[in-house]
Amino acid sequence: MSNIAVKAKGKKKHNIPGYLFILPSVLFFLFYILYPIGFVGWSSLFSWSTLKNMTFVGMENYIRIFQDKVFLTTMRNSLFWIITTVPIQAGVGFFLAYIIEEQLQKGKGIFRTVFFLPVVTSVVVVAIVWGKMLQPYQGIITHYLSALGIGGQVNILGMPNTAIFGCIIANIWEWTGWSMIMYVAGMSQIPEDMKEAAKIDGATRWKEILYIYIPSLASTHKSLLMLGIIGSLQTFGLIYTMTGGGPNHASEMPGTYIFQSGFTNQQMGYASALSVVILLFALVLTVFQVKGLGAGDFMRKEAD
Repeated sequence: MSNIAVKAKGKKKHNIPGYLFILPSVLFFLFYILYPIGFVGWSSLFSWSTLKNMTFVGMENYIRIFQDKVFLTTMRNSLFWIITTVPIQAGVGFFLAYIIEEQLQKGKGIFRTVFFLPVVTSVVVVAIVWGKMLQPYQGIITHYLSALGIGGQVNILGMPNTAIFGCIIANIWEWTGWSMIMYVAGMSQIPEDMKEAAKIDGATRWKEILYIYIPSLASTHKSLLMLGIIGSLQTFGLIYTMTGGGPNHASEMPGTYIFQSGFTNQQMGYASALSVVILLFALVLTVFQVKGLGAGDFMRKEAD
């Protein structure tokens, strides 16, 4: 028993440097992540515009959320955003990755860089550039639409039926490069002998894509899906710069509505409650993401 106790004591002393190394990260997590989340959760139970003017209202803000038509509009817009942006970004990104990695013989690095540049470009710059291109009369996109007789002089970002489409186009342009890089990384893990076997069997390129590439990249598909869903809930800068959530909340997203409620309407308690609801929704999606990617099964196998 004494030997076991000595070994355990020695092991604890041996772990002290490791604890000291992770201490800064733990402190950062406590003060910059947990504390703000806790404060937002606590303040969501009050009606307030400043810290000196707080009235306890309990769950009233949360009840109001699910009676708020604008909030329901933001969730509907988020769903539409996911349905349109995620498949297009993934599909275009996949084929760009396939062409660059499997078909090009030279200049792969140049093409990767060109298509990835929008991802590292400031979202404000992206929003301003696309806002200019979509302007009626002066925008290059509306100019060509007008030349084709498709009604290019329509104010795309200024009309309720089309505003969100303009933002979606800009988002697809910005983030398709990210999907491409994810697929490039995934394709590099596909065994070469599998590709060679398909060629020997006389498989066409389309059959290679359908029966080798798409199934082999299942985890990448899932990752992009879940990142797209969570990213839609976090969308703010692009919408705020291009349309401000308008007109008449037609392009409103959860992030812009939280900002508007808190800083424009001075309803900080309600904005806090909105933040908590979105956070809980994102946490639920994250749990599904982990299970969908099989992380739980992997951890259980490691434990066994």
